[in-house]
Amino acid sequence: MQSWWKTLTVGMLLAATLGAQADEQAAQELNALLRNIDDAEAHFTQHIIDTRGVRGKEFTGIMRVRRPGDFRWDTQTPYAQTIVTNGHKVWIYDPDLNQVIIESLDRQVGNTPALLLSSDETTIDHNFEVTQEKVSVSGESSYLLKPRNKDAMFEAMRIKFMQGVIEEMQLKDAMGQKTRIQFQRVHYHAHVDAAVFHFTPPKDAEIVQQ
Repeated sequence: MQSWWKTLTVGMLLAATLGAQADEQAAQELNALLRNIDDAEAHFTQHIIDTRGVRGKEFTGIMRVRRPGDFRWDTQTPYAQTIVTNGHKVWIYDPDLNQVIIESLDRQVGNTPALLLSSDETTIDHNFEVTQEKVSVSGESSYLLKPRNKDAMFEAMRIKFMQGVIEEMQLKDAMGQKTRIQFQRVHYHAHVDAAVFHFTPPKDAEIVQQ
């Protein structure tokens, strides 16, 4: 009995060790892929699927990223909205309301998962458990990120790449809703003007600090 128990225990420890190594390797591979998004521009489509499986409105716009920290998300249809971050604060500008909301980056990632694309490598390592998923499409790679913080605003995030280029992000929040973002016309090394990532609220805009 003792021999059987020792064998089982050693097997469990070995499996746990291999799992930890696999997660570490997945995180390293994901960070390597994200590192390529050093100065990028892409068009996006985004929609939400509610808990009944009903698909919501489709939003379209342009994303610009300069790692680490700089990010701009311009929604163009069905209405305009701008999200800009310098890696610490996030400015959300709604022209129709003439309102600017200022939040910390951590709070806004749950609403705009693509913000994670501009984060440095320590953000991934410290805040998420990363596993690489099996895929059936040649050239595609997929990574599942689960927050280490149990109080996070979302349960899981999936990031997909095709031939090493960002293709899609999916997010499942704590209420069971799913957000899907698809990227098109992706350009790495786009030499985005630094001024794009500087945001000054309009003088007459309402400022809301959160």
